[in-house]
Amino acid sequence: MNLISISTAPSNRLIGKPFYDLYATLEVMQKLWTEAVFNGFEFQNTAEWDAGNPPRDEGERRLAYWTDSQKYTTDQIATLLRATGLPVLSVHANRDVGICLCSGQPEETDAGRRLIRESLSLAKQVRASVCVFHLWDTRKEDFDPAFVHGVFTEIAAQYPGVKPSVENIPTHLPGSMPFDLAKEYDWITLDLRWAALYDELDKFEAVKDRIANVHLRGEIENGRWVIPADWFPAQKSFDFYQALDTIKNRWGYQGLLTVESIPQNNTWEDLIAATASLRKV
Repeated sequence: MNLISISTAPSNRLIGKPFYDLYATLEVMQKLWTEAVFNGFEFQNTAEWDAGNPPRDEGERRLAYWTDSQKYTTDQIATLLRATGLPVLSVHANRDVGICLCSGQPEETDAGRRLIRESLSLAKQVRASVCVFHLWDTRKEDFDPAFVHGVFTEIAAQYPGVKPSVENIPTHLPGSMPFDLAKEYDWITLDLRWAALYDELDKFEAVKDRIANVHLRGEIENGRWVIPADWFPAQKSFDFYQALDTIKNRWGYQGLLTVESIPQNNTWEDLIAATASLRKV
């Protein structure tokens, strides 16, 4: 049976708190755990907690969040998480990793190395089996994938107990699609939204044995998940439950399923009902 997880940062909106409020995150984790529909959590190590640098994307909005947020070290976060006694099944690394590694600037590359180490260390400390990475700058057109691969794999090898999993995030690298970049790594996180956007879901069957995590994304309607038609580049090529059936039953995937999107207009009850439906596929 697949373990079903939920991402922490977007969960904070369920109690009306910002995603970077760490104590609100711990509170909502406890509340979700009492519902007995999740097996654990994907903890997002957000850039707003990093005292060294403000987030490198989304400009003034993220800068305002970073200014407002308290700062925490990796060890402090790990201590707070362990104190809850709740299972952290995966850690989502600081999303600035790829931006730093693709920058072409030595100082930023060093920052990227630090961010990789910190999230892998956090995963190790909380006994998470998977650490998810955004490993390239989604907007950049001229980075060196081989350089990024070399830096990442060298550091990841120092944390043998954690699967360093690379997500199929968008790319503007000429001649490359997300699958082309992600398939070069030992472990992969398959995100349904990006698979829809690039119409690449079927490609991942070839690497099904290296998928360590599946990010389930969509909207909720009448207690069930749906993938909006406008997520696809042209005609809608699959729906949510077709995709889940393909991944679980046709491919035989037995790893983590992570509910990563929590639509803003849905209630707590909507989320619980939609999550319960995942067990019926």
